[in-house]
Amino acid sequence: MDAIDLDPGEYRGTYKLVGGRLCLDFVNTISWPDTEHAHDWLSGPENAKRWFAAVGLPFPRGKDTDLLALHDSRRMLAAVLTPLAHAERPKHASVAELSKAASKANEGRVIDPATLAWNWLPPHSAAEALYPILADAAELVTAGNHERLRFCPSCHWLFDDQTRNGHRRWCDMADCGSRDKARRYYHRSKS
Repeated sequence: MDAIDLDPGEYRGTYKLVGGRLCLDFVNTISWPDTEHAHDWLSGPENAKRWFAAVGLPFPRGKDTDLLALHDSRRMLAAVLTPLAHAERPKHASVAELSKAASKANEGRVIDPATLAWNWLPPHSAAEALYPILADAAELVTAGNHERLRFCPSCHWLFDDQTRNGHRRWCDMADCGSRDKARRYYHRSKS
């Protein structure tokens, strides 16, 4: 997995698409969430535009990036997806908020008469650019089987375990897996 070209600012890390789903990669735009080491990869408009380009989603051109819409949606998705990754039920209010947002997102897609496939209308705002992400999250939540939705114990990112045996432990073996193994080796050798 290659790092995405996002400006880390003072943060000494990289951002990779490791979630396996669009909505999970969006939630993962905060490194080390809910910790003192938290870093927001979407803290500036240029990084937001680069992230959308990296995942293949259109972003409105010439518009100011509404970072608040991005941050609010990310918070809402994390409130639903993180408990599911821990095999817990999300709060009813969080699911209701996602349901309302996903319903609104469906207004942004149409069936193409030539291909008979769903197509997203070009977004006119940052909120509309989120529509495919919200639809992906709604589909993940309503699919019913959340057993392969995982939480990385090292960095706290979410990922969809698509391995054959379903035993993936970390979001990225090269980063979190190596760090976790080194930490465990250090503690064993100290004993």
